[in-house]
Amino acid sequence: MTTWRLVSSFTGDLPRPFWVMWWGTFLNRLCGFVVPFLTLFLTSQRDLSPVQAAVAVSALGLGGFVSQLLGGVLADRWGRRRVMLLALTLSPPFLLALGLAPTYPLILGSAFLFALLGDMYRPAANAAIADLVAPEERTRAYGLMYWAVNLGFAFAPILAGLIAARSYTLLFVVDAATLLLYALFVGVGVPETRAPAGRGAGQPGALAVLRREPLLFTFAALTLLFAVVMNQGYVTLPLAMRQDGLGEGTYGWVIALNGLLIVSVGLFSARFLGRFPAPAVLSVALGLTGVGFGLNALADTVPGYALAVLVWTFGEVAQAAVAPGVVAALAPVHLRGTYAGVLGATWGLSGLIAPALGGWALGRYGDGVWWGCLVAGLLGALGFLRVSGPLRRRLAQAEQA
Repeated sequence: MTTWRLVSSFTGDLPRPFWVMWWGTFLNRLCGFVVPFLTLFLTSQRDLSPVQAAVAVSALGLGGFVSQLLGGVLADRWGRRRVMLLALTLSPPFLLALGLAPTYPLILGSAFLFALLGDMYRPAANAAIADLVAPEERTRAYGLMYWAVNLGFAFAPILAGLIAARSYTLLFVVDAATLLLYALFVGVGVPETRAPAGRGAGQPGALAVLRREPLLFTFAALTLLFAVVMNQGYVTLPLAMRQDGLGEGTYGWVIALNGLLIVSVGLFSARFLGRFPAPAVLSVALGLTGVGFGLNALADTVPGYALAVLVWTFGEVAQAAVAPGVVAALAPVHLRGTYAGVLGATWGLSGLIAPALGGWALGRYGDGVWWGCLVAGLLGALGFLRVSGPLRRRLAQAEQA
């Protein structure tokens, strides 16, 4: 078997616009410095307290929560490509403003507006993938897209740590530039993929459908639990490591293990995970994530934190490859963007809740925050087992449609 055939056995015969989005995502995440280092930037460069920094990160979550819902609805009404272009071109100025803002209110406002505009591209991109890729290939496609995210992220913290040691402002400049580069990729290589307006004529509207979709909201609630735990890795973990005498560069190297592991297994994981029922995969994912973050309670050295990262990364890989495809299968064709927006909004809501909750719990209970993550992960695992039957029936119906 040639090298190309070996690679193709894992990547599949996916369309060219998908690969344009893949490369744009990779380059953007390679230089996606700001969010992982925002708490460190605000506490070390703007002299904010950990609680103030956590609230600022929560402003990103609030903007992301609104943005995901808005972006999903607009992707169904205006088209995937148009929404992606708007998000990627309008958000960079507010990212730069976040890095230059001299006062705390301006920091909060810039963070909110950057997330409000920037995160609109996510549900539009997820809907575009569902439009472009056959149902049987979606787990592979979403897994590969997440692989691109982490292929870039594997090296981004190391690069960011080196840049931050010299100039935090440059982090914001480079990050903003790659958003514009991603917009160029979409403008040149991604056509509009949404169904023509006439195809959805006579179909019920989003609110009417969502009112009759308790399974989607149960799925979103369990995803929210997962996301709140996961966000502690980028908000609370660097603060906990600092308390243990481990600096910014050390955090960068430890968190880079997350991306390196995903890069190592991501190309193969989507094909492997597609063999198992989605609810079972999601249950295991939440359990592993809870256990991994729970291990932080026992860690006070680099090897201890590194082991914890490796464990919860396996849970992250499984969830990321399976969850978007499940939501795409549940969605009516004319509401794929809206459904993707609901799933994405859980991550925005977690970004609102998790920083303040994690910062408060770390300050009040210390390692108790990690025991809380363990309990949350195990409860989420049980929740997916509870809805396994109804979810599998809906997925089977979608495959037959």
